[in-house]
Amino acid sequence: MLRQRNLGKDEDGEPTDATFSTRRILKKVDVYPKLHREFKVQTETGATVSLVAMVITVILFLSELSHYLTVDRHEHMVVDTTTNEKLLITFDISYPALNCREAHMNSMDVAGELQVNMHNTVFKTRLAPDGTPIGKAISHVPNGEEVPITLPPNYCGSCYDAEHPTGLTCCNTCDDVKEAFMSIGKSLEEAETTEQCMREAGKEENESKDGEGCRLHGTMAVNRVAGNFHVALGRTFHRQGRLVHQFIPGQQYSYNASHIVHKLYFGTPFPGQANPLDSMTKIADKPGAVYQYYIKIVPTIYDDGYGSVQANQFSYTQQTRFLNPYGQMTVLPGVFFIFDISPFMVQMDAARVPFTHFVMRVCAIIGGMVSIAGFVDSLLYHYGSKVAA
Repeated sequence: MLRQRNLGKDEDGEPTDATFSTRRILKKVDVYPKLHREFKVQTETGATVSLVAMVITVILFLSELSHYLTVDRHEHMVVDTTTNEKLLITFDISYPALNCREAHMNSMDVAGELQVNMHNTVFKTRLAPDGTPIGKAISHVPNGEEVPITLPPNYCGSCYDAEHPTGLTCCNTCDDVKEAFMSIGKSLEEAETTEQCMREAGKEENESKDGEGCRLHGTMAVNRVAGNFHVALGRTFHRQGRLVHQFIPGQQYSYNASHIVHKLYFGTPFPGQANPLDSMTKIADKPGAVYQYYIKIVPTIYDDGYGSVQANQFSYTQQTRFLNPYGQMTVLPGVFFIFDISPFMVQMDAARVPFTHFVMRVCAIIGGMVSIAGFVDSLLYHYGSKVAA
């Protein structure tokens, strides 16, 4: 006679052996109980609450995403210990009323260092009267690296019947010619027509014409001390530690220092840096205008967590002056950028919200909105049921 094995079953109809007992225990820790479809009630009020909750969730998510993508900057002051390093100045400035023979960038500082007629790291572009460029920007050296001019063997440049104050018999450079000319009272304008000066000046200056403008852009390295760089009236020459501007009396009445600062910054710019002089435009409506920009430079170290950048922020004040009512000059007409460097440095640390924090906040937004929406829906549903009853 066959006998049927009687398997024990629990109250839910599940077998009571070890395997199904484990499954039953797992089911009891389910914190998300399910309802059959026939027991669910969907209402228009619930749909409205759901749509509103979804819109609010999306708005909060986008806000959190924007915060995650934004770099937070924390700044503190430290003493600047980089005074032995050079300060790199990068500029791009147009002079619509000065041709490339008249527009020379010069710099000087309180330490006595002068840089005159910088040809090695400065590009010049001729500008038509309407401001459009003529030809291409030309520098005398590729990539801003100084390359010596090769002269023929045994070259001996003429001093043009002028005696050099140090007794040189050969004037091989433009500076030699200028110094010889000045020792006998000749003008620097005459010196610039000599073979030495025309060779060093380059194509842009030699081919420039009256009525044109000039755009200067490039870099210069200066000492980290107070100083200035400028384009001003007259031919410039470095003599015995002094910067000489030589011009013919009366030229101040026709000198037009109108300018457009396309770009000016110090050091290496960091992401999001604001350079307040960019796009600055000044058009002179009177002769002999003097534009002076007093710049306060604050050294800055920008660290984004991946590397640091040695940069400089700056602020400025500006002053414009003209010839006095009697036509006399109290300051040389031109555009002067007078800078001073703060002894303190800004340490700027850029930090982002960690990705794990971003995920945690998004989960909190979604979970919080689901809970709040469920509470509001339940409240409206029970209130509506009582009113209907």
